[in-house]
Amino acid sequence: MRHEHAQYVATTAVADTPRAMDVTHSYWFAMLAASAFGTNVGDLWAEILFPGRSASLASLLCICVAAVWYHRRAAARTEAGYWVAIVAMRAAATNLADILTHDLALSYALASVLLGLLTLIAARFTDPDFARSGSPRVDAAYWTAMFIAGVFGTVAGDLIHHNIGLYSASAALCLILAGLVVLRESLAPLSMLLFWSIVMAERCAGIADGGAGTALRHHNRPKQQHRERCERLTQHDQPR
Repeated sequence: MRHEHAQYVATTAVADTPRAMDVTHSYWFAMLAASAFGTNVGDLWAEILFPGRSASLASLLCICVAAVWYHRRAAARTEAGYWVAIVAMRAAATNLADILTHDLALSYALASVLLGLLTLIAARFTDPDFARSGSPRVDAAYWTAMFIAGVFGTVAGDLIHHNIGLYSASAALCLILAGLVVLRESLAPLSMLLFWSIVMAERCAGIADGGAGTALRHHNRPKQQHRERCERLTQHDQPR
């Protein structure tokens, strides 16, 4: 009886242990698409559905928590919770990145370096699942690293396409992403460092691939703000 109880407890513990995702070429393509989609969702959310970056960020984080909770309980049946969490987390990361670079006025270069280091530090706490190509288990540490990587990707992606142009950035980042995927598959398929390097590159590529309208709006924002300030000054100087 005790043996059967111990076996049941061990089986339950294994079933409750978070598993890694099956990382294939389709997975990386889906991640890139989800990243680009999440970038646009984050902007749409902050401008129309929940005006203001703080309110938008809070609502998107609530969706992330709910999606992660659902994925933890239904991962064996469906990946829907995982992908909803990925999109919502990317959208929330877009809002947080805008708060850091626009509201708090952190420089893009400094924020990119700090967030890149934080991503790699958080990635060290993720647990590889060697039964699934050494990819990290989808647990709390995984989601923490994924969220920080999303914020990094937004800031670094904006920095890159502001300096070399939207389409050049998109092409260059996609080439880097493809190169890292091939490098991991051919030389170090169990490397966690390369896995998270791919995630960081994919997050950067997602901001450039998120649509010309979104990227160009961010690129032209300083000019638009300058025109608005000039208009306000002109109206203020006009005789009443």
